[in-house]
Amino acid sequence: MGRRSTSAAVLACSLLPSMANADCPAPGQWWQSHQVVPNSSILAQAATHQVVLLGEQHDAVEHHRWQLHTLAGLHALRDDMVIGLEMLPRRAQSALDDWVAGRLTEDELLEQTRWNESWGFDATLYLPILHFARVQQIPLVALNISPALRQRLVSEGFSNVPAEQRHDIPAPQPPSDAYEERLKEAFDQHDMGDNPEMFDRFTQAQLSWDIAMAKALADASDDGTLIIGLMGLGHVLYDDGVAHQLNGLGVDRTFSLLPWEPTACETPDPDAADAVFILNPLAEENSVNNELESFGTF
Repeated sequence: MGRRSTSAAVLACSLLPSMANADCPAPGQWWQSHQVVPNSSILAQAATHQVVLLGEQHDAVEHHRWQLHTLAGLHALRDDMVIGLEMLPRRAQSALDDWVAGRLTEDELLEQTRWNESWGFDATLYLPILHFARVQQIPLVALNISPALRQRLVSEGFSNVPAEQRHDIPAPQPPSDAYEERLKEAFDQHDMGDNPEMFDRFTQAQLSWDIAMAKALADASDDGTLIIGLMGLGHVLYDDGVAHQLNGLGVDRTFSLLPWEPTACETPDPDAADAVFILNPLAEENSVNNELESFGTF
């Protein structure tokens, strides 16, 4: 876990604009299938699904503001909602429960979840969302697993780790060719050279990350509650990451939403997500280090 960095080129390759358009995308618009769609329509569509995935660049302030606004809109349509967090491993669940119940201060929450150790990104980026969950009494679910467990799953294989020690997480579905290609682009940016064994471990670590989050989301959705997953862009793009693993678990009603800052008069790739929200171009002050960190590393 912790900080993960790939260059902005990964997102540029993954969310390539699809076509020039006389009507340039403007901040505040939702785009779906090459056209602007009303906010109410997108939220109404999302609210009918089992799981909604909200992607993010982890250090981008505007991405988290967009997530908060989207959560509020969805909660207005669905009272029965749960928010899942990539940011924390399962051992943090009791602290999240205590936070929503009002038994912890901010400092106590960050200490008991070991936020800096577990995630590393500035907690102030996420605190408005955490406070929203507490005010509205929306359960928070820790989606992730510890780096030690992820390393063990990659090294030993899922079948060799007892189910109770891996939170009953099943082996992941194989990646699509497109997902594997994007992982290779991310891997190459780590300048590890042509090392097939290392790339395989990198891929297996990413799949372990995806299936761990998918299993937690699937478990939370068993009673028909709307589950919202907050996670890095790389886990959401093209439904190749977590949505693919959810489908393997029998959860096929997923809806993916992404934020996007256009750099030209071009529309976002309609296949990147079920809908894309247009933000103002990402300003330096809106990002802690202005890097894309959409894929995990092993």
